[in-house]
Amino acid sequence: MTDHATIPEHIDLDQARKRARELLTELRRHEPATRLAEAQHRIAQGLGFSTWPALVRATERFAPATPDSLAWHRITRVSIVCFRTDPDAESGAVVALYRHDGGWLLPSDRRLPGEDVWDDSVLRIPLARMGFRRQGTHLLAVDASRRHCVFWVDGDPYQGERTHRGDVQWWTGGADAAAELLEAQGDGALARLVLAADEARRTITYDQVVADTRRTLVGPYLRADTPQGGSGFGGTARDWHDARGVLAAALDTGRASSTFLDLACANGHLAVSMVGWAADRGVEVVPYGVDIAPELVERARDLHPELADHFWIGDALTWRHPDGQQFDLVHMLLDVIPDNRHAQLIDHLLAEVVAPGGRLLLSQYGPVRPALAPEAVVERLGHRVAGRCRPPQRRSRPDPGRASVWLERT
Repeated sequence: MTDHATIPEHIDLDQARKRARELLTELRRHEPATRLAEAQHRIAQGLGFSTWPALVRATERFAPATPDSLAWHRITRVSIVCFRTDPDAESGAVVALYRHDGGWLLPSDRRLPGEDVWDDSVLRIPLARMGFRRQGTHLLAVDASRRHCVFWVDGDPYQGERTHRGDVQWWTGGADAAAELLEAQGDGALARLVLAADEARRTITYDQVVADTRRTLVGPYLRADTPQGGSGFGGTARDWHDARGVLAAALDTGRASSTFLDLACANGHLAVSMVGWAADRGVEVVPYGVDIAPELVERARDLHPELADHFWIGDALTWRHPDGQQFDLVHMLLDVIPDNRHAQLIDHLLAEVVAPGGRLLLSQYGPVRPALAPEAVVERLGHRVAGRCRPPQRRSRPDPGRASVWLERT
């Protein structure tokens, strides 16, 4: 068998598929119940492979794809290249593979009936195969049949209550090392995908990040059946209060009233929730919000018609109030902005959006490594942390995330 050797260049997967169908026709003349898998298995063994999947993983060819180029209803299989952020790695990220049947694999599976590929399949498959929770999600490629698409995602081991695989062995390392490992075990197609994904990750533009983030968030947020779900939060209303209510500690209680602006506000639930949390501290808050997705801003306006003119469409990196208004407390979620734009983001917000004497509150939700926590980020960029608010521990998430921190504009 050639599974663990150099793959002969002359092997053409499309031709192998054609030969398998022809063999199936021949076999069914004698055994009508013969299945395609049997014919494929025989063809694979005739070409020197132990199984048909081994042949496919070695020889399948992919071409670059964009979201608008695919007929999504025709997609039947989804594979994912998973990157885990590693501040100690030269590239800032490592590939994560998982152990299965004696080899290392990328998570891959058939699309289930009724699944939205981007919203559902890309979330389910790495969770079910290796307990990996995707965050940033980016389409990479499609095969010649245009039925098997590949994504690259960044994320981390999952720690929540969704159904996931928690007992699988991982391998992590650089893309070159991952490709060598896959090639050595006969998975040439997977090796090529890893290298293509790493190149795409390194060269992605900010506009592409924005477009992909919008595509990832808008659908699930609009379909959520709770206010907190529409703001990207997976817990109950009580969990929401416990996890996000601590942000009110950043309010200046020396002010009888304050303006609060939530950037990346989604459906506006955090901005509106802050009104009640502030009242408990004796502060009257007027809420505002900005989001880059028009659909989410429209949802915020629909849910809070009395505040419709308090929500705007905009990119936090460049947004300014149309009339020049600035705000006493501005909240920004670092997760939605690429790491290499954090300096630009903070400088812009302190200069243009936070009012003199006001505060910029920075959060990063979920488990994060110390080097990526808000406090580490702002200190690395030369800013002084003026205060902190830490979410309490939740049973469903042993690590509640790093403390949100605020900076003061003098």
